[in-house]
Amino acid sequence: MTILFTVTALMLASCVSNAKIPDNATSTQLIQLGQDAMEVSNYTAAEQYYMAVIQRYGMDTATYIEARYELGHLYLKKKDYTQAYECFSEIVEIFENAEIGYLPAAYKKLAQMGLSNIPDGKLTKLQKAE
Repeated sequence: MTILFTVTALMLASCVSNAKIPDNATSTQLIQLGQDAMEVSNYTAAEQYYMAVIQRYGMDTATYIEARYELGHLYLKKKDYTQAYECFSEIVEIFENAEIGYLPAAYKKLAQMGLSNIPDGKLTKLQKAE
């Protein structure tokens, strides 16, 4: 019984561990690692992978948008509606200022859908006015 408890405790501890971010990982690989972490509800690691994408590859607008979308989705799952709103709103704003056809248009629609998934009453009046 003690062994089972120890194994279970170790498995749970590993679910909230920090991400091990490979030095040579591409943005696509880091996004996939983040998505894999989200699938097992390791939100801390997922956020770290997405933030690594932004830090390493964020100068590419399309990559930045993809990572910000993933962060918004993560925050929505965590019910951190303020941060989700910030991510999705930023993406929509980037598209409003971008040249048509320059960015993958699917992320604009996904960000708008993300915004619509934030429950009413979960944002301040100031945020809604933006």
